[in-house]
Amino acid sequence: MLRVTREGDPSCPSLRLEGRVEGDWVGVLRKEWEESVARCGGSKVTVDLRAVSLADTEGRALLLEMQQKGAELIKVSEFMRHILAGQDDLD
Repeated sequence: MLRVTREGDPSCPSLRLEGRVEGDWVGVLRKEWEESVARCGGSKVTVDLRAVSLADTEGRALLLEMQQKGAELIKVSEFMRHILAGQDDLD
C-alpha cells in the first residue's frame, strides 16, 4: 500500500509518500507526480520519502526518473538511500 498526500500550495503541491512504492502503486505515484508537475508549471516538485518502507525495481526506477527530471527527494531514510543507490538485496 502507498499513500500519496499533496501538501502545501495547491497550485504547486509537494508530495508526501507513506508505505511501499511497488506493483500497481508505482502507476498511482506516476500519475500523482505528473499531475503535480503540470500544476507547478515547471517548478521543482518536492517528494518527502521519510515514511517509505520499500521500493521494488519499478518503484526505484520511477523515483530515480522523478529525481532526474527535477523532483527533489527529501527526508530519505538510510535504507531508501541504499535502495536508490542500487545496494539492496530485495529484488
